[in-house]
Amino acid sequence: MTNEAVSDPATRKIKRLSVAVWILAILLCCTLLVSFILLRTVSTAMSEFSHLSPEKQVQNSTVIALATYEKSDSTLKCVISEMLKHAPDTVFYYKVGDEFRSGSHRPSEGTDYGDWQVLFFTGSPARLQIALAVHGDRISGMADMPVSTLRQLIRSSTQ
Repeated sequence: MTNEAVSDPATRKIKRLSVAVWILAILLCCTLLVSFILLRTVSTAMSEFSHLSPEKQVQNSTVIALATYEKSDSTLKCVISEMLKHAPDTVFYYKVGDEFRSGSHRPSEGTDYGDWQVLFFTGSPARLQIALAVHGDRISGMADMPVSTLRQLIRSSTQ
């Protein structure tokens, strides 16, 4: 046997292995690209919601809820206290009295979380888009709009 005969099967194996590595590298790049595009689309949609007018936020929401804070040990529990809007046929996994864990947190000294929150959800099943702090009866993230005005917007949008 000559060197050429011995190296020929080894060369073929190396070529096959390098082709497999290139295919894996291309698949990995495609997966990363698709993941990046999906994450960017989702984050853009979420940031666009916060830039909508209050009227558009109300129209685009399938669920709007009020939540209060309840002190529990070292945690502020976010508890759904009232449903302002719940579109028909919208799946929403919470009811009044349930803790909304995404809104619960450990209080930090010097941080003002507001007296309660207004939670805006879209889609079905409903997903949180934005949570706005309420101080007294004014919604901070809506230019201090009174909650009563939000209630009117919701009533007028569902008629």
